[in-house]
Amino acid sequence: MTLVMQEDQGGWGDSPQDNNPIQLPQTTTESNSNPPPDENESNKEQDADNQKQLEGQEPDFPHAELARLDEMINRPRWVVPVLPKGELEILLDASIDLCKKGLDTRSESCQRFFRDGLTVSFTKILTDEAMSGWKFEIHRCIMKNTERLIELCVTKLNQDWFPLLDMLAVALSPNSKFHTFNATRSSESVPPGSLLPDTELYARPPDVRTPRVSPS
Repeated sequence: MTLVMQEDQGGWGDSPQDNNPIQLPQTTTESNSNPPPDENESNKEQDADNQKQLEGQEPDFPHAELARLDEMINRPRWVVPVLPKGELEILLDASIDLCKKGLDTRSESCQRFFRDGLTVSFTKILTDEAMSGWKFEIHRCIMKNTERLIELCVTKLNQDWFPLLDMLAVALSPNSKFHTFNATRSSESVPPGSLLPDTELYARPPDVRTPRVSPS
């Protein structure tokens, strides 16, 4: 089984930001009393979410991206869209947002993503033998999506949601195919020769000169 990546799934990095100069408000009582536009927009979105919660409506979720992900990961030649702005990243961001608002349990689509799409996707990209043939750029994208997965799991940690706990165990397992394949790469956050005290270092990459011991 191989992983086929579609080049149109997204681009590298974030899209360029507008470079328009920011106009400062006039120092008058009327202008200072009005909240910034971003704050107004954020308040409107929060009010809309609160209203939906009160009315018992299902919160918004990217249904189109969920349908495309389900179709891609269930092909005979499966595809997991890990590139930036791809379906997996969009669904993870939406899920994190709902979990932080406490609305994820009101979305059947979000719950289905946890049970099926998320579980299948990360099982494939973290444990499949095919990863040995993937480009380094793909491995970097997998790492970024895994960081989002961990953020999602931490957000739900106090609820003991077992599908996410299972995925957290896979993501952090040093014996997963993804971690064993990338174990010999130099650390980007702690380059060789760094003299950080152990109290400031969460984890240290293994010494490539140390013989690798196979798990029993």
